[in-house]
Amino acid sequence: MSILDEIAEIIGSDAAIKLGQTMGGARIYFPITAKENHPLTIILGQEDAQKLCDYYAGDTLDIPSKRIFRELRDKIIRSDYHSLKLEQGSRANHLALKYGLSRRQVLNITRQAA
Repeated sequence: MSILDEIAEIIGSDAAIKLGQTMGGARIYFPITAKENHPLTIILGQEDAQKLCDYYAGDTLDIPSKRIFRELRDKIIRSDYHSLKLEQGSRANHLALKYGLSRRQVLNITRQAA
């Protein structure tokens, strides 16, 4: 299991993508307790940051590059887009808000080959 898989299993794929988009390629120290001013807490919130700290307590990890997280995000967006029961424009708008992207960017991602 890769670090990316572990992180997604611990905090969920949406939070893992958020972490990767913000800190991908960085080396992160995981304290035993996630304090409110720790970068993990600022990015993920107290609950998810503490979950990671509980799992990796005292370890320092190299977070995979942003490109790896972007590929995962795009795969999830394509899957979500095709499984949503909304109209085409509404699906793109919904996913754009969810992932902090433009509607056009979501449509471009959904048109890419998986």
